[in-house]
Amino acid sequence: MNKKNNPYPQFRTVFFIVTAIILMNASLKYVGGLGKNNSAEKIINDYAAENGFKFSDYPEEIVNLLNTNDETKEFVLDYPSKIVNFKPDAVNFSQYQGCTEPPLLMQWDLRWGYMSYDDSVMGISGSAPTALSMAAIYELQDISLTPVRVAELAADINSESKPEKLLSNGARELGMTVTEIPKNDSRVRQAVSEDGCVVVCTTDNEEFSSVIVIRGIDENGKYLINDTMSTSRSDKSYTFRDIGEHLKKIWKYGR
Repeated sequence: MNKKNNPYPQFRTVFFIVTAIILMNASLKYVGGLGKNNSAEKIINDYAAENGFKFSDYPEEIVNLLNTNDETKEFVLDYPSKIVNFKPDAVNFSQYQGCTEPPLLMQWDLRWGYMSYDDSVMGISGSAPTALSMAAIYELQDISLTPVRVAELAADINSESKPEKLLSNGARELGMTVTEIPKNDSRVRQAVSEDGCVVVCTTDNEEFSSVIVIRGIDENGKYLINDTMSTSRSDKSYTFRDIGEHLKKIWKYGR
């Protein structure tokens, strides 16, 4: 149909543009998540029906965890069976003996993720003790400083709901020197590359977990991080601009 015979040429153009934008936004919305047709609600409902659970056995925060992070699928689905009387087993970290960088640990690890922490569980609220565990295992070369042990320390010093207290006073309790540094690229870079320190940061919890560990700098001068919620985010490297706007407080740790 040529333009002369088509009374609505502009309408068709606008229609196709709007449709394309809607489809693009829909696809972007689920990048890193499960997607609308494979939602956490559907996955959990199907699993619950097959395993004798109810959807109501899954708290909203647990459902939301799977909606936003498909890495947590096993942790989320097992929640009703594991949460009852959960006690963490002894954690064997012998593989980290003599580690040359902070090990990557997830707060939703099945070995401790169901452990009670800050009116929730480690898998939801345990970013600070998990991050501090990573830093302490490396800095102090002590594989006994598991997230379980650090979470117990947090309870002992009344800092479960005070991550900044745990990451400062708690780190000192473990035997590390702790220095707060400004949110500045050159200062953070100096701490990591020149001083050889592990750097731990609280964040706004928008693009990263609420606490991240800066473990090094790659050959391109970008930062390498351990994100307590995501192995995929931990596999990437970042400029300071990428992470800087999300950082709140920053500490460097030494021995």
